[in-house]
Amino acid sequence: MRHKNPATEDVAIEPKFLDAAEVAVRLRVSRSTVYNLIDSGRLPAHRMGGGKIRPRGLRVLETAVDAYLSGSLVTPSTKAVA
Repeated sequence: MRHKNPATEDVAIEPKFLDAAEVAVRLRVSRSTVYNLIDSGRLPAHRMGGGKIRPRGLRVLETAVDAYLSGSLVTPSTKAVA
């Protein structure tokens, strides 16, 4: 009988979802700023549930947070600041 080697099996890596508080910590902003980024479309999110007052259950892919951070890099200007 042959046993499968776990190291050679095809393992699907599941995407990691972050809630608004976790995204806020990574971006060093408030949760309301995270919700504003989601509402403006600058940070894509998935709705995993609902709430009457606030859209609870919004989750953001970790890769989306990384993409947002890499897309917001600013390079210093070559002009001298006087």
